[in-house]
Amino acid sequence: MDKDLSRYRQLERRLWMTRWRRAGLESEEEDAVLDEMEDAWLNLSEDARTLLRFEGPSCWPTDPSSWPPRLPTTRQPSAPTPWTYEGFRSPADAILSAESA
Repeated sequence: MDKDLSRYRQLERRLWMTRWRRAGLESEEEDAVLDEMEDAWLNLSEDARTLLRFEGPSCWPTDPSSWPPRLPTTRQPSAPTPWTYEGFRSPADAILSAESA
């Protein structure tokens, strides 16, 4: 991947994270990232633009629990490991025990 496409991918991720943090509300930070993306788009080769058009947009979190777009240089994070409730069979047992205390 060339450096211009790599930069564009990083900006996609920043935009996704900005939109996710703001729960889809517009912000100055989002506008600034979009301006950077527009500049980066102009530097892309025609092949890179075709690739991005084919993939479609990936900058909008449609589900708050969804993962951000995967960058080719990073591994997708795994699901969080659930906390073990030592001495309890389930989270409900731990909650019930705390309520009775």
